[in-house]
Amino acid sequence: MPRNRSVTVSRLENIINCLTPAVASLNELHDAFGTPFVQVISITTLALITAVQTVKRNRDECIRLMEDIHGLLYAIINIHIISETKSTLRPGTIYQIGRFTETLHKIHAFVEGQQDGKKIKHFFRHSEMNLLLKNCHAGLQEAVVAFKAETDVTFFTDIASAEDRAQKMNAQLLALILSDANGTDESSSRIPSSNTSSESFSMLPAIPKIFHGRELELVHIIKALGQDSCRIAILGADGMGKTSLANAVLHHPKITDKYQSHFFVACDSATNCIELAALIGSHLGLQPGKDLKKPVVRYFSSNPPCLLVDSRPRVEAFLALLAAIPHLALIITMRGAERPAQVQWSHPFLPPLGPLPTDAARQTFMDITDRVDNMQDMDKLLLLTDNMPLAVNLIAHLVDYDGCYHILNRWETEKTSLLSVGYDKKSNLNASIMLSLSSSRMTSLPGAKELLSLLSILPDGLSDFELLQSDLPIANILACKAALLRISLAYTDHKMRLRSLVPIREYMQQLHPPSLHLVQAIYKHFHLLLDFYDRYQGSTSAAKAVDNITSNLGNIQSVLLQRLQNNSSDLADTIHCTILLNRFSRITGRGCTTLMDRIPTVLPKPIDHRVEAAFITEAFASRTYYPIVDPEALFHQGQAHFHEFHDPVLESRFYIAVGNYYVYQANDIPTALHLFETSVSLCGSYGEQESIALINLARLKWTTAEYMAARMHAREAQRLCKLSGNLYNEARALHMEILPCLALGDYKLCIILCHTARELLGLCGMSNTVLDYNILSSEAQVHLLKSEYAEAHKIYTGTFNTISPEQDPFNYAFCLLNIAEIDVIVGGSEQNVRQNLDGVKLTFNTMGYPAGLVYCKTIGADLELREGSNMTAKILLEQCLSSSWKNNGEMVTYCLERLADISRWSVSDISWVSNWATVYLGYSFQSQNRLAIHKALCCLADVFVANGDEDTAYNLLTVALDGFASMDVHRCRAACMIRLGDILQHRREFDQAADHWREARPLFERSSQAKDLAEIDIRLENINQTKQEPATGGLSASFRNTSKELPSKVED
Repeated sequence: MPRNRSVTVSRLENIINCLTPAVASLNELHDAFGTPFVQVISITTLALITAVQTVKRNRDECIRLMEDIHGLLYAIINIHIISETKSTLRPGTIYQIGRFTETLHKIHAFVEGQQDGKKIKHFFRHSEMNLLLKNCHAGLQEAVVAFKAETDVTFFTDIASAEDRAQKMNAQLLALILSDANGTDESSSRIPSSNTSSESFSMLPAIPKIFHGRELELVHIIKALGQDSCRIAILGADGMGKTSLANAVLHHPKITDKYQSHFFVACDSATNCIELAALIGSHLGLQPGKDLKKPVVRYFSSNPPCLLVDSRPRVEAFLALLAAIPHLALIITMRGAERPAQVQWSHPFLPPLGPLPTDAARQTFMDITDRVDNMQDMDKLLLLTDNMPLAVNLIAHLVDYDGCYHILNRWETEKTSLLSVGYDKKSNLNASIMLSLSSSRMTSLPGAKELLSLLSILPDGLSDFELLQSDLPIANILACKAALLRISLAYTDHKMRLRSLVPIREYMQQLHPPSLHLVQAIYKHFHLLLDFYDRYQGSTSAAKAVDNITSNLGNIQSVLLQRLQNNSSDLADTIHCTILLNRFSRITGRGCTTLMDRIPTVLPKPIDHRVEAAFITEAFASRTYYPIVDPEALFHQGQAHFHEFHDPVLESRFYIAVGNYYVYQANDIPTALHLFETSVSLCGSYGEQESIALINLARLKWTTAEYMAARMHAREAQRLCKLSGNLYNEARALHMEILPCLALGDYKLCIILCHTARELLGLCGMSNTVLDYNILSSEAQVHLLKSEYAEAHKIYTGTFNTISPEQDPFNYAFCLLNIAEIDVIVGGSEQNVRQNLDGVKLTFNTMGYPAGLVYCKTIGADLELREGSNMTAKILLEQCLSSSWKNNGEMVTYCLERLADISRWSVSDISWVSNWATVYLGYSFQSQNRLAIHKALCCLADVFVANGDEDTAYNLLTVALDGFASMDVHRCRAACMIRLGDILQHRREFDQAADHWREARPLFERSSQAKDLAEIDIRLENINQTKQEPATGGLSASFRNTSKELPSKVED
């Protein structure tokens, strides 16, 4: 017996010595080529080496299995060496390697089953073990037969010469890998081992060729490694690029200079300290043993290198031993956000890796593929990846093969399975996520998976308040949150909201969707939130609700979409909630939700008149600037519903919504007026709703240039708002007073009202909403009318950069239009102005908003006039004037100002321009537009000068100058002074003329009029020469506002 035992022990030692270099070779093979299953085979074999040393039964059988495995391992290695394609094997070969992997797992199960020495337990499992052993032998025989066609048969029988063959094959494999690296320009490092007679080696993975967005983390680690005894933990979710970052560190010149030896140990499935030590020992070339912890520590103590442990499992105790070694630089990569205990990690800690910055994700994408014809499509794909590096990499490679458009279409049906065609977590997104889901922290806390499933339909995530206050049926919910954070299946964003990345959310929705009771609980919470806002909108109490709804807009939309798609039992309630969401979205400048389009197909049967009336009301409110196919039919349908129930507040809202549609889309002012008056009459004792009706009536009066009536309605609305305590509606009423005050010339009051209104919006949480932008626009308009163009341009540009063209195209387009208007006035580039106008036209055409195109035409006409295309300008202005008469006072005034100013036209235009000047003055007096009145006086003064009546012209200009001064309108004051100075010069009152011109200079500077400043300089330079000239019979041709020359007299 002793002799037999000695033979068994000898066989065991021999096979372990043979398998160890084979495992090392497989590791290098995997690192170099990434052949599927090779890493799993290596890890499983390593586990078998450890397990076979402690078997208590059937030791000879176990050793025999190990000997058979040995031959097959070298067969796999040899297949790579002799393969013509080297790094890529035939699909059939890969399939057979996969089958062999399954056999290895069965062998591991058999060997594990021989660990227990209890006879009774073994008796009951005897038949089970026999069957398993039979399957193991059958699997090995299948592998032998399969690999015979591709490699040398002697590998399966000639174990005696194994060491010799192993050394030769290791050398061949090294040559193969290095030649492949040179051929593909991939860098790698060879680390020879001095503690083994075989030529096993450890290869660092190639330096990542595409590496963006981790520069700060790289600098952090390099700086830390400059110190002695550095301990770095690279944390983050699977697919965040932890290993790529670690590789970049190991290949950095500062690290290669400082550390003579580098070891990269991939230990995905080392489940305990012994297996991890055995794996590291195989990289070091140590002799195999039952427990290599001490030998590994001794090795590093005598020769401290830089050690990187990749994908470290729960082996804190052994890491603590390694961390205690002086001068050893230790880096680990670890799934999750929790550093292992028992190790004093270097400060400052490296934060867990998050998604790539957007620019880095784009650059990574474009480095992988050049098939990016449409940047918008690329950005849509990147949104699906949430900039997770693994997902970016996989989807970019798919695009390189199939193009952005086709991949976007495939995502709609395939979701994350599109990125899950590889064999391991580095090439299979689903496998990566599945690995995290199977962690012990998840399995020990079932609620964590439920919480993750709920997060899958909540793109905005949840705050701690919402986790605790939503009455979610999840036990220990904060512990569940902590578990998700620790394994990086979720993260907290900059607002401290618990969120999950898009790929993880898509995976959970597809394979582990949230249960109905979870969805119902979160829906109830969101519905209460929207109801509270609707009830208390405009009060200080609603400010917090506004913030909460804003933070959950994506969540609410997602939950409502699911309920509308599934035809929930309480559809009326869901539709009501959708209407509330849409109203909130409109008011806050986020546009209308697409959920509104789904409502007509899911309206309850039998008819619920209140629900349908509410929907039609919101439909009209949502389409103020967009055409409706048959507005008349929809209007009558809404009226019919209100005949079936009594709700004056909702009915008043209905008439307001329809009235606004007729103002902005149908351009039917009389019908709109009737609808608004009906809305007011319905309010009765409902003061808050009456204030809203009056605000809309005031806007209509302002539109038709009835400024005093508009101001009266606005002030009455303010009174009612104060009584009801609705700050938002009070701000609306203040803004409605600002608009007529602009025309009435009370600019100081306008600024005060603007600031007051914006303060009220801040108090009720409605800053940065559509109304806020409109008030800012009115403030900019004050600066524009006062010719403070730089200030106006700054406000419009700031608002333009804030507004989303997708969510609020109307205000976005008008900001761009106002910028174009200012650029025309201050002499901006013609090309830029036309480009901006083209952008505005495109937006209005897309919206189906014809009234907006008229505004574009007027600004375009002003540009044509500036550039000297007088005939084109005249046609455009007269067209705009004709279409705007009686329904847009602002547009009428704009057109008349340009048609009536003779300084803008040529000599042949004097007669008809004079007529327009008279019309301009009459219209301005009728509407009581103060600034327009004084501008019209200047236009008439020019007519009198042209006809030789300098005294009348002087008097008109003096009146106009006083008016401009009282309104503090800089450019118009300066223009008046130039005109008066010209008249004084003609009267030979040269000193007074020069004084007027000098006083005009700072006013032109204030209004950014470089051309007019140059003309002042010319006047002042020429005044001495003019003094020497004899007096003329008429005013000099220098009397002008622009470079257009005028005759001294105009015939009637």
